[in-house]
Amino acid sequence: MELYLAMQTAGKYGGGPKGDLRHFSHLIQASLNNAGFKSSFTEFWLTLSYPPMFVLPGVVGIEIDYKGHYDKLPNLRLNRKYKKIDIALKAPEFSENQDKTEQDKYEHRFDIEDRYKNIPDDELAKILVYKYLEAGQLIKSKLNTGDIFDFHIYENTLAALRAQITPEFVISTAAMLNDEIKGKTIKQTVDAREQRKLANKPKDKLIRDLRVYDYGFPKKAFYPYAYQYSEIFLNLLRRKKLMCPTYHHLYIGIANNTDDCLEHFFAYDTWQEFGLATINYTDYRYKTEPQKEQIVFEAMISGLNDLANIDKLDLSVINDTIEEIKLKGLDTELEFSVVENKKYKLVISYLSKSMEEKCPIYLNLIEKISGKANRIQIGRADNSQIYFWFQKVALNNDVIKIKSSTSIAADVSLKDMPRNMEFKIQDILNG
Repeated sequence: MELYLAMQTAGKYGGGPKGDLRHFSHLIQASLNNAGFKSSFTEFWLTLSYPPMFVLPGVVGIEIDYKGHYDKLPNLRLNRKYKKIDIALKAPEFSENQDKTEQDKYEHRFDIEDRYKNIPDDELAKILVYKYLEAGQLIKSKLNTGDIFDFHIYENTLAALRAQITPEFVISTAAMLNDEIKGKTIKQTVDAREQRKLANKPKDKLIRDLRVYDYGFPKKAFYPYAYQYSEIFLNLLRRKKLMCPTYHHLYIGIANNTDDCLEHFFAYDTWQEFGLATINYTDYRYKTEPQKEQIVFEAMISGLNDLANIDKLDLSVINDTIEEIKLKGLDTELEFSVVENKKYKLVISYLSKSMEEKCPIYLNLIEKISGKANRIQIGRADNSQIYFWFQKVALNNDVIKIKSSTSIAADVSLKDMPRNMEFKIQDILNG
């Protein structure tokens, strides 16, 4: 029986415990295997749900729905047809392990009960084993006569493991598991990449998202350049209709070396895929800002080319995009939408800027008969706000009317930004 462990909170699912507990579930798996544990079930999925310490801007309010789900736990499903066990348990002890290091990055933060704060890793390891024991009790209560689940071996093995846990045990075990898992993960990633090369699947998914992830660097090591160029590449590649096989979320994974890339950047589902690139941070940190920008730009190109070479993406689209960006770099102007009628054409455009600076938004208006054109800047917005802000754009022969989304997410995102705007055509053209 294979064990699978996932963490869950409001708006987030996946991964496992962080820090020295990152691979601890593998020790539980090995202990059960070595003890000769047998089961008629082949998969055991344990989800540990915890109260969030923050929520992302785009999903504010989701914590309310999540609480309704959380309050109903535990939840158990025994799927005998597919030989699968699914269990979700409350695990408030893991909130800080999962969210504490990132909490300060977000505006919408929540506190947790004092008794779940500052839990050391060895105690968390014991709690993790206890959660498996708790899950075992739930399984035992639902077993039928024909089911096989060696509960006696299961319980004794985990109890014995729990008794071994000390701070030193957690540290030494983490080092051993990290080396073991790293080798396996790198091999799996390399094998998967080779399989993708041979597959040559149809390119039938239009790119939806493009982001940069990094590993092994200080916080915001490549900000704002990776943030800005991600938006620029995404906008242009979408406009040029870059098509991908099975996935539509393209991620550029950057690390100090290839092994770190292979270990930490692999897709968890078919709708996403990583292109790999490396940056020597020792050299990078001593470069000038223009040089840093160029290094990040080149790393993103390497990541895209990596994806293209493996999955046989349209290199002409990627190369054309690269050449277009080279002309103006971070000053590449991006289209958000185009609206037109018989007399006028309106292009809403913006520049990709940092989160602090925000993107300047422009109305570009052209009178078709005369060719007369002018543009005005109507404000600034983070790129995540633009979609909410320009939910509906109406163009007639006299005015441009813009209405924002009325959703809860829009209210949180847009705050005090104007929700209804109106601009006279002649004021723009004669301005």
